[in-house]
Amino acid sequence: MDSGEQIRVGAGYPALTNFAPGEPGRPLVVFVTGGGVLARIAYGFPDGRPEDFLAYWLSRAGYPFLAISYPIDNPVFDSPYPAFSVRDWGEQTAEIIEQVVAAAGLPRTALVLAWSMAGRIAEPLNAALKQRGIAIELFVAMSASTALPGLLPGLDQLKPSSKGLARVDGDFVDWLLACLHDQNARAGRTLIDDETFRKRFTGDLPVNLAATALRYRDGAFDADPPADADDVGAVRYSSFPPLALITHASPLDFRHALTDRATWGFYITQTLCERRLWPRAAEFAALPPERWRRIVELVNGAPGALGATVSGNHLFFVGEPGARETVAAIDALRAQAERLEAALDGALGQGRPAR
Repeated sequence: MDSGEQIRVGAGYPALTNFAPGEPGRPLVVFVTGGGVLARIAYGFPDGRPEDFLAYWLSRAGYPFLAISYPIDNPVFDSPYPAFSVRDWGEQTAEIIEQVVAAAGLPRTALVLAWSMAGRIAEPLNAALKQRGIAIELFVAMSASTALPGLLPGLDQLKPSSKGLARVDGDFVDWLLACLHDQNARAGRTLIDDETFRKRFTGDLPVNLAATALRYRDGAFDADPPADADDVGAVRYSSFPPLALITHASPLDFRHALTDRATWGFYITQTLCERRLWPRAAEFAALPPERWRRIVELVNGAPGALGATVSGNHLFFVGEPGARETVAAIDALRAQAERLEAALDGALGQGRPAR
């Protein structure tokens, strides 16, 4: 393991973690990594330049930072866990967040940055944290998969490795390397060389986590769409945390560039209504027309207000330009979410002042 890294156990499973303290009163920022890539992608490696990674700039902004890597087939983990599920992932992440919050004396609130496949953890993580009395202030989906089914039909062809894990080497890692090369070009230097990326950052992953209905059973992968929908809480809208998204416009990652606004926009709208509006629905008819029009305007505009498009590709936060732009986008989204909540309070007659 690299300096600063620690193996923590959550929900009975090991996770590679990295924690850096921040300024008093600041919420913990938690980076949850995506498919087959360790969370080192957010904080770097010994031979890397710290300024090229997200953790450095979050720390500069005063945030305490926690990165969590679920178990993959990489030398930092002793054993494979092919049956590890999205529910396990949510419980593991929540338990480790609770450990860090308690040990560091942090506020019982978290700002979650979910990259790529980690978007699928939104509902399970929020449910697990609620049970522990910890709130997600904002769940920021970073070029992330939603809980909607069938968005990546190509993943239905995944095959198990000899350890029962989904293989990532080949087309998937080659695509990530193409994204990395593009980020290298933006930065004007090599941020992570190819060999280091393959050996120190990647590994085969439990198929139950992937954005597919495949499930690991007795050494094989079987499709089970209902089980997948239940694991990710696809329609448990009221159990999702407050949501926002950061995406990009790169053709190297065309699926996220073209669909993130729509797929996350659906969950942003539905979750906002479940959290804030459906419990007050009996009052709508009695509201003054101008206040009701304001509610409609705010809700219809929420997906745009709570979304940011930044430079770069699927790895937009790697490299100093992208990392700095990402932190600026996170701060802007936090402020925008607070303004939206205050504006809704005002339209509902709760009188919460906007900042």
